[in-house]
Amino acid sequence: MKSFSEQLSAHQQMLSKALETLSTLNQVVPDSLEGETLLTIDAMQLRYYAPHKTKSNAKTKLPLLICYALVNRPYILDLEPKRSLIRDLLSAGHPVYLIDWGYPSASDRNLGLDDYICDYLHSAVEAVKAHSDQSRIDLLGVCQGGVFSLCYAQLEPENVRKLITLVTPIDTEVENFTLAQMVRRVDIATLVKAQGNISGGLLNQLYASLKPLALGLHKQLNLAQNLAEPEQARTFMRMEHWLNDSPDLAGRGAVEFAQGFFQQNGLMNRSLEIAGCKIDLSELKQPILNAYGSSDHLVPPASSKGLKSLVAQCESYEELELKGGHIGAFISSRTRSQLVKAITEFLK
Repeated sequence: MKSFSEQLSAHQQMLSKALETLSTLNQVVPDSLEGETLLTIDAMQLRYYAPHKTKSNAKTKLPLLICYALVNRPYILDLEPKRSLIRDLLSAGHPVYLIDWGYPSASDRNLGLDDYICDYLHSAVEAVKAHSDQSRIDLLGVCQGGVFSLCYAQLEPENVRKLITLVTPIDTEVENFTLAQMVRRVDIATLVKAQGNISGGLLNQLYASLKPLALGLHKQLNLAQNLAEPEQARTFMRMEHWLNDSPDLAGRGAVEFAQGFFQQNGLMNRSLEIAGCKIDLSELKQPILNAYGSSDHLVPPASSKGLKSLVAQCESYEELELKGGHIGAFISSRTRSQLVKAITEFLK
């Protein structure tokens, strides 16, 4: 076992190496594809990414629309060439469309779930249909975007052929769902009344508190190691950029989601309402692929798996366990490969 002085010397050398690496790097930002902007409504944009045509995927596939969560930015799906779910889907021949919710301003405080699902998401679906000349699309919802996608598929069933949910919370009363337990104890309405919108910085602090050691002390202790080599340092800094790039949440929508979904367990209890319509997922008929992370600290697997009991009448229901956490489930090369293969097979 190394003495304390030897350990200290080794750590100093690692810090020196990290500083040397940082001195050689220019500004590091996400290395994402630009895509073609097809639609802009307020802060929301719809982007299109053309598929890669090869002999193995020469057959044209139906359009796949990705609906990400309102929290954080969707470029985590295309952080850099070696860590990109979108590029992998394009390589498999899928035409990909992505909703970017943008950054809500103070004037957006009265946007509600009906605006996001029945206006923005619906407009994006119609634009995808028009652009692809198809009458129905396939829909992939990530985290909160999965909840939005399920609600939309019930409200507008004629527009959605198949549905994929990825690391999506469903049952908010399962054990070890720390985020849901925290939200149930917070008076979101009073917070919104005071602030207008929910601060993205506040949300970051909330998420960090869910894993204080891993996202705090351990992260700082491993900082020099993560910055040792240029390529590794770029990936680490891009992840840090994404983690801290948190849009505010529109006030009314935040209250509606916190109360109707988290506090009332609205999907499981069939009490959630969107634009005056009851959300009852037992009405869903579309085939569903439900993928979740085996070690997801944000959305426990049991919460995602609650979907199975709600969609007994759907044409088919499949579950896919990905060995990873909330982000690792779709950003690591191993799980991405498994996920893209499952999606491609499911969408045939």
